[in-house]
Order: sequence, then structure tokens, then C-alpha cells
Amino acid sequence: MASKKIEFTAKNVKAFSAWLKKFSSIDTALLLEIDEPESCFLAKTYNEERSVVKLSSIKFDAAGFTVKPSKDPKRVKVGIYNIARLMKIMDQFDDEEFSITVNYDDIVDGENTEYAGLTLIMKNKSLKITIECTSLNIFKYISDDLFKTKIAALDEVLATFALLKGNIEQTNQLCALDNEYKFMEFKNAANVYVSGKTFDLTLSQNPGEWDGKEDTINVFKEQFSSVDVEDYHVQMGEDRLVFTSDDESTVTVISKVEKD
Repeated sequence: MASKKIEFTAKNVKAFSAWLKKFSSIDTALLLEIDEPESCFLAKTYNEERSVVKLSSIKFDAAGFTVKPSKDPKRVKVGIYNIARLMKIMDQFDDEEFSITVNYDDIVDGENTEYAGLTLIMKNKSLKITIECTSLNIFKYISDDLFKTKIAALDEVLATFALLKGNIEQTNQLCALDNEYKFMEFKNAANVYVSGKTFDLTLSQNPGEWDGKEDTINVFKEQFSSVDVEDYHVQMGEDRLVFTSDDESTVTVISKVEKD
């Protein structure tokens, strides 16, 4: 049986490359999902310890892609072995228009059917590049439901606060100056603070009178480096922090660590 395909035209895909880069700080490979019904790319990834889990999506048009309409739109999983290599391949087409064909096939397991990418073919008038997709077997798939109801769900929300781009940039700079210490602490008290060994930074002011209670979470600085420089609203739970971008397109979950 011939493989099925999704066809795109693409031009100026810098936004798509920037989106892919969100995941490269966590892992070099990526399980990319092409969601035709929702007209978006979607991906979830995690580090080896699974102490950082990230979900993000981007609409086709925002990524610089136009999809050829399909009579039977699917959600197709595409294994990308090396994110950086895919970005460099797309750079070969500069800002000129090119086509991308995603060839995929059905994988039937009992009553369940999923759709797996076989090859990506990128082509313009003078250049054609074929990329073989990586087997889905190397990825541990996180379903939408698992992410929403388990990974990013808190039993109790101890604090909520805004975290702006400037806060993240300054925190990263302070962490670099404090580089001999691997931990950082988020604290909800009279205000919301982040601290290292040598710094304490106020992230936001809590409204109302402080009741004297303090809630803290320790994480590795390396975990926090996976948080993209965007504006977020953050939820603090007993064992994790959930960073949700203001446009809700990206959610990063960082788990608590125990200090040595």
C-alpha cells in the first residue's frame, strides 16, 4: 500500500525554527506531531530524569506553512532524530518558498491506529532534500490527557504569580554569577522571591497582609534554563512549578529536587 502524505508550502520559516529551538535545550531528538484538524504543530519533550517536561504548539500559518487541504485530516507523529540538523536543512532554502511533503503510514495495534511519519521531502526549483523519520519506538509518548491531568496538574496550588521576560533574563544572569552553586529556590512569603547562594530577587509582590506562612521549592538551575524567555503565569505546588506562557501555547513543568 502506498504511503499517505501531507503537503505544505513554506516560506520564511524562522518562527518555526525558533519554536523547534525551545525543545533543543532539553533533548536533541523530538517527537513532532502534525495536527491537521487543529492546523498546528505540537510537541512534548522531557529530560532524562523527567524532572523537566515541556509542551508547546504553533499554528501552521504562524510557522510560515500553508497546508494543502485534506479530505481526511490526521494527527501524524514524526520522529526527528536531530533538531539542530533539521533547522540547518531548512536554512538551505533561505527565505524562498519551498514545498514540504510528509509521507506517513498507518500503524495498527489492535483497535488503535496511529499515523507515523516515514520521510520529509523539502524541495524548491533547484534543491531537493529527503529526511528519513526516526522510529517512534525511541520515544516515550506523552498523551494530551496525561500531560493535562497528571504532569501539569497540581493537587494544591500554593501560590500563583506572574513571571515576565525581564525577570527570567535577570534570574539567568544572576544564576550565571552564582555559578558554583547548582540550586535555586522559589519562595512564596510576604512576596514571591527566587534566590541562589549569593542573591535574592523579588519576582512579584503578594497583595494583602502576609500571614507568616512560607512555601518553598528548590530546583536545579539547569532545569530553569529550559524555561524560554517569555511572559508566564506560574503555579507553585508542593512538588513542582508549572510555567504557562501568557498565550498558553507553551507549558513547562519543573519538578522539585532535594538539596544535598
